[in-house]
Amino acid sequence: MSTPTLNRLANVVLAVALILHTSAPSSGQEATTTGQASTTLAAEEIQVPAGFVVDLVYTAKPETEGSWASLATDNEGRLIVGAEKEFGLHRITINDNAVTSEKVPVDIKATQGMVWAFDSLYVQEAAATLKRVYDSDDDGQLDAVESLPGSDGSGGHGTHAVVLNDDQQDLFIVGGNHADVPPLVGSRIPTSEEDLLLPRQWDARGHAVGRLAPGGWITRFDPKAKTHDLFCAGFRNQYDAALNRDGELFTFDADMEWDMGMSWYRPTRICHVVSGGDYGWRSGTGKWPSYYEDSLPPVIEIGPGSPTGMVSGRDALFPSRYRDAVFAVDWTFGTIYAIHIEPAGSSYTAQKEIFLTGAPLPITDAVVGIDGAMYFVTGGRGIQSALYRVRYTGDQSIDLAYHSNENEKLHANSRRIRQLIERFHGRQDAQAIDEAWPLLDAKDRFIRHAARVAIESQSVDQWAAKVFDETRPQAVITSAVALARSAGDQDIKAELQELLVEKLLQLDVGKLPDAQKLGLFRAYSLAFIRLAPVLDSQREPIATQIDSLFPSTNQDINTEWVRLSVYLQTPDVIERVLQQIENRPDPVPPQWAELISRNDRYGAPIAKLMETPPPSNEIGYAFMLRNLRNGWTLEQRKRYFEFLAAAAKFPGGNSYTGFLRNLQTEALGQCSNTERQQLTDVTGEAFDPKPPFEIQPIQGPGQVWTLEHAIAATQATQLRKADFENGRSLFHAADCGKCHRMDGFGGDIGPDLTSIPFRFDTQYVLQAMIDPSAVISDQYQAYSILLSDGRTMTGLVVPDGEKIAIHVAGAEAKTIRVDLDEIETLSPANVSQMPSGLIDRLSETELRDLVAYLLAGGNRTAKVYGKKRAQ
Repeated sequence: MSTPTLNRLANVVLAVALILHTSAPSSGQEATTTGQASTTLAAEEIQVPAGFVVDLVYTAKPETEGSWASLATDNEGRLIVGAEKEFGLHRITINDNAVTSEKVPVDIKATQGMVWAFDSLYVQEAAATLKRVYDSDDDGQLDAVESLPGSDGSGGHGTHAVVLNDDQQDLFIVGGNHADVPPLVGSRIPTSEEDLLLPRQWDARGHAVGRLAPGGWITRFDPKAKTHDLFCAGFRNQYDAALNRDGELFTFDADMEWDMGMSWYRPTRICHVVSGGDYGWRSGTGKWPSYYEDSLPPVIEIGPGSPTGMVSGRDALFPSRYRDAVFAVDWTFGTIYAIHIEPAGSSYTAQKEIFLTGAPLPITDAVVGIDGAMYFVTGGRGIQSALYRVRYTGDQSIDLAYHSNENEKLHANSRRIRQLIERFHGRQDAQAIDEAWPLLDAKDRFIRHAARVAIESQSVDQWAAKVFDETRPQAVITSAVALARSAGDQDIKAELQELLVEKLLQLDVGKLPDAQKLGLFRAYSLAFIRLAPVLDSQREPIATQIDSLFPSTNQDINTEWVRLSVYLQTPDVIERVLQQIENRPDPVPPQWAELISRNDRYGAPIAKLMETPPPSNEIGYAFMLRNLRNGWTLEQRKRYFEFLAAAAKFPGGNSYTGFLRNLQTEALGQCSNTERQQLTDVTGEAFDPKPPFEIQPIQGPGQVWTLEHAIAATQATQLRKADFENGRSLFHAADCGKCHRMDGFGGDIGPDLTSIPFRFDTQYVLQAMIDPSAVISDQYQAYSILLSDGRTMTGLVVPDGEKIAIHVAGAEAKTIRVDLDEIETLSPANVSQMPSGLIDRLSETELRDLVAYLLAGGNRTAKVYGKKRAQ
């Protein structure tokens, strides 16, 4: 580490942890194949429930058939396998005990998913758009390929499965979070933004940096019109999807296993996929909790793993409980789960069963064949592939069970209500508001979600007034969320924010159930994110309204109270949260023991986490507290950093220690230079803000930089050529260092910029330099000041002992100190403390070097300089 940021003991712990931490590969493809299967597992070594039999049907020839990633059946019941790389498609025919494999003579490479529909094979290739493979001359042989509109996202997080809808009219196309949404003719999601109240950190190891909403997505593709309609989004990396016997869609979403140990870790999970749904994936620390009012929860969480295939059991000749299930495939742990789905209102709950498992058994896809058996293939990442069959030979009934009791009828009616409201998604309809508005307080969350999306799909002018007439508490919250997300007229956003906050303040939180309390927190957050930042006059009333909610026995309420209170800068939030951190209960380990036993290599680090689980919730609190610059005592600072040092001793995912290190860096950045010097006994930081290197003058020639020209000069290919030493010198020569610190050197008037790579991209940095007044943090709000002696000035106002320090705006960054009673008037200024034009002295090369240095966070080995420099 170039700059030690934890105490010396914690530094040792961090270093060891960085060496030892590893975790299971997700479907994000982060892991290697070392130690995986190079030979085929015998069928008798695969475990299945009593009455089931597994057959090894065929072993692939790696030199001609490659490693298999996908599986489908054609119109005659033959199997088609899709291979990685250049090995293409092979058709496998099974006649009694004779198995033949033949190459399909079309140019298809690196198949990610496929399905037979409309007398054609629809194939999703990696790094290519959707393809239709068909028989051009009716000779029974697939021999032609048509390219269709779609996304060409490549790799393990690109475009994946193709699923035939039950209406036999269109296809579901599945894309991961690194696949751009294809060109659309419509969207059932009215709006999709990051919607984070507090700043995020990107992944500490650089995964998915800069990837923004909507994340992984599913479209409905019309093969006749050849158009896509966005159906839902907000996944991390869902590889496949399947329809249950009710015709409802489910998917198996990936975790980000490097997050394990952090409060924002989301295990792999089964989601009920509905129209207009946003399932909340946001990159880095930004993942939405599943209780957010504008998101939807999973039907069940599975745990760590690598989701690949999904298949419905409805056409399998299996016992009826398995025909009601959907099956989810996990590559890492060699498992097929039976997800036993039970209706719950308009959605479902679920129980998981380990239906099939073996080790090593890297399963990539599964289908139900024309014979009613389940077929699955192994492979991926160059691994030896094989085709297996699962048959039922027991004596249980294999007939579909028909559910006709009253509860089932109620559930079916709830689904019909949801589906009727979903017809308004993404389109204007005169009946939508009348039909959907009464359902905004539905106890059924999926119906309430459908109603809100239907309302958001209508012109806001038609329904905004209804929000302020509403009296039902849940409907007030739901409609407030809808209004915050929908108001697009910039001229009225500030006014709407004030009206919305006034409406929400009328709710009696003591009478709200926990779910509505969480909805209230989200409604406030969206009002401040989407409409206008909180006003100073609103801080105290909101803080008073929610004061009694913390601490709560409900961990989710605690989390949201901390989030909103930090944003509001509630005066006692630091002490109350520190006490909650220090009086924390012992963490409850996740129940993953059986799962990790199926893969010794990837299960070992998870076992360590289960043995000594980290204080994940409290790390989440500390993460939010890092945003506060003011209001700390030195003793509170010490307690905060002591907790971070203690947290560093626990195991976690691959990014655990990096997140803590970046968190510590940001928190130190909020300290003054004096505080950092006083904290060295806790942090181990040898702090001296004076640069120990020579600062060279700017050479120029400069220019009046526009955002467009600056972006062109700082493309990634240009930044890789940047000079670290020159960028570091320019940080101080261009006066950045007068107000800002970088890597411990510089001033402490403005925010510490060492955290830039954790939070911002190139365009954001350039925009902030060229137009510093475009976005101003309320913690760095400049004020227009009139002193009693008649002097006027604009600058930051900071308590400084018994005096008030005024950091006067301008390139000189002059500071004066006055008594409080010398200030006659104080009003917020609409301009940034940072003067504009600071970079106009720089040449193109100098701008490149400075921007690279900023994006590197002062780290000469950062990735921005290219792989060779980063090694």
